[in-house]
Amino acid sequence: MSFFVLIAFAFLALAAALFFGPHFIAYGPDGFRDLIRRGDARMISLFLVGAIILAILLPGQDPALISRV
Repeated sequence: MSFFVLIAFAFLALAAALFFGPHFIAYGPDGFRDLIRRGDARMISLFLVGAIILAILLPGQDPALISRV
């Protein structure tokens, strides 16, 4: 299970790098101020933060999902 969590973190980091990386390369660190004003960038960043939080917290809930009948 921890292997899959590590893969999930790698994919989330790749998604963040592919979305925010080109903007950072083109405009530099000052370009992130403009990125905060964009609605799509805020939505993507909130999704990535939510997915990271789920990847951290969800593996601890595995025993609660197993039925002991």
